[in-house]
Amino acid sequence: MSTAESDEGRPAAGAGTDPETRDRILQAGMRCTAQYGRAKTTLQDVALAAGVSRATIYRYFADRGALFTGIREYEHERDLAEFERLVAGARSLTDAVAALGEVLAGTSARYRVGAHVAAGDESLATYMALRSGRERERAAGMIRPHVARAAAAGELRPGVSAAEAEEWIALAVVRATSLAPMRSVDVDDPAAVGRWLARMTCAGICS
Repeated sequence: MSTAESDEGRPAAGAGTDPETRDRILQAGMRCTAQYGRAKTTLQDVALAAGVSRATIYRYFADRGALFTGIREYEHERDLAEFERLVAGARSLTDAVAALGEVLAGTSARYRVGAHVAAGDESLATYMALRSGRERERAAGMIRPHVARAAAAGELRPGVSAAEAEEWIALAVVRATSLAPMRSVDVDDPAAVGRWLARMTCAGICS
């Protein structure tokens, strides 16, 4: 079946059951998005990169929007697993923030978010604006248990509540990990971004 096959008569989304094929499509979508940007990535691009037909993609994803939703969820699972790996050795809230910053900066670097936004990818910029609240909530949920431990251990400055610390960290990390190049830190080095974020973010909330 050709990758140029018409969409007419395509199978219903959800008919695909092979997890390896689904993962291959998602990984191909990630590579295409990194290369072309969100606005310019087409289902044909993804089909070619995955080595499948467009009809096969439609077996797993109803449309382009569903594919991007799948990519985002796939990345979220990957981010969480990587964060849990990095944060396992954290001895302080600063260490935990560094781990979170490294993970999210790594995802941003893989997708070349700063470069695509700077090049005028309006679709990506709009998407980021619409998703910013949910991304902050996700980051807050990831760092929450570490803020709670820091509060119990007396790491937070007097007068800084756990809720305030959590929200400030989430806001700072989500905003900073999608920035264009800066003079003070190499945004293409996730570990360096994580350390920079931890130092700058925790300076105001940790004793």
